[in-house]
Amino acid sequence: MTEPAELTRELKARATSLGFTRSGVATVEPFGRDADALRAFVASDRHGSMKWLAETLDVRLDPSHPAMMTGTRSVLALATSYARDEGDVGPSPGVVARYARGRDYHNVIGTRAKKLAAYLRTLGFRARSSVDSMPVLERAWAQRAGLGFIGKNACLIVPGVGSHVLLSVVITDAALVADAPMDEKCGSCTRCLDACPTEAFVADRSLDARKCISYLTIEHRGPIDEALRPKLGKWFLGCDVCQDVCPFNRGALPPSDATAPFAPDPRWERDAASLLTMTEAEFDPWSVGSPVRRLGLENAARNAALVLGNTDAKRHLPVLRTAAATHPSAVVRDAARWALERHDAE
Repeated sequence: MTEPAELTRELKARATSLGFTRSGVATVEPFGRDADALRAFVASDRHGSMKWLAETLDVRLDPSHPAMMTGTRSVLALATSYARDEGDVGPSPGVVARYARGRDYHNVIGTRAKKLAAYLRTLGFRARSSVDSMPVLERAWAQRAGLGFIGKNACLIVPGVGSHVLLSVVITDAALVADAPMDEKCGSCTRCLDACPTEAFVADRSLDARKCISYLTIEHRGPIDEALRPKLGKWFLGCDVCQDVCPFNRGALPPSDATAPFAPDPRWERDAASLLTMTEAEFDPWSVGSPVRRLGLENAARNAALVLGNTDAKRHLPVLRTAAATHPSAVVRDAARWALERHDAE
């Protein structure tokens, strides 16, 4: 089965049967505006400590780069919805972004994408799959493949599904039939830009990661700028604000069984204060199989202390005092002291 149209139909059918919400194809051609935007993002240091974005910039813009896969002709872009109808979830009173509430999406979606790549290889093609595991510009490929459009909040928005989707790709040297790119549909709406607690957007579709709550709570290591700490609010891991206000996320949710892997995990049924006394030996089994593992214990404890400083947590003052005085991490001690000062000022 090497006829492009037939192979494309088969791949999309297999993607649907594996649980992907949307699939589309783009042919490998140079990026224009997206390449310029990424280069400007890196040149202005808005990527913060995510140095790999600068180090892999050329590869990220060209999946046929020798460091990726010479001869790549097509990109199969895949979107998986994780939207569910739950209230706040997280180590109380902290909140975890929706994508991180269940199983680690790298494992869930990665297994599915690998099956598509393996199928292509059985037909004699070369193929590689990625779920944030290779330097790929997923959102740009997804828009080019017609899955959706990149909104002003820099998220891919899939009409009829929304922006609560996880992206993955399969790159291959197979000739597939490309889909038509989708036009942008935000119009004059700026709700996402206006709602950002830290004013992280410098322009439409242009983010300063150094001010983004998701970046600060997950990727950033060390103390968080004191001017930004109150604006983190309850966010312990990630942030959904710019998506929650988006009109495209007000449609019907997918069936709950389709998003079952992303249902809230029982691990979140705990108090944020417990993270201030957690040891590495305890963190390891507690975090396994969850996106929280990327934080590491220090970031998790730091975030917990800041959440307690931003919420009515008087009953946690003894734990904060102990952490401020004795926690082995200077970063956590600093966050705990700040939280105590916030409560003393009330």
